[in-house]
Amino acid sequence: MKILLILLLTLCLYADHDGKKEHHLSKDLSYLELTSEQKEVAKSIIKQFRVDIKAFREFKGKMEDQKEALLTHEVLNEEDLQKINQAISQKSSAIESHFLLQMHNLLTPEQRQKFAHNLEEWEVE
Repeated sequence: MKILLILLLTLCLYADHDGKKEHHLSKDLSYLELTSEQKEVAKSIIKQFRVDIKAFREFKGKMEDQKEALLTHEVLNEEDLQKINQAISQKSSAIESHFLLQMHNLLTPEQRQKFAHNLEEWEVE
């Protein structure tokens, strides 16, 4: 029974999706076949990205708290609500753009093609 389960899990990992095989796990760049120099730079880029994401989550939490506070008022000011939503969106967009620019500069054209197929993994939410 255990062997069957392992076999099924293995098959799921290598399943064909839209004619493309999955070559990596979440946020793993091994499928790009980076050079040793690229790996070092990529580690640094990803490390900073994670720091930025952590700070963003804290920022977003504070903004969500402010949004909740607005909802407790007798009258909800739509302009204040939009400012909070814009601040969250702008910060998210800035982090993602900075990361993608750095990765674009690091990767070869062929690697960019592969990386582009997995862009959703790197979206800042």
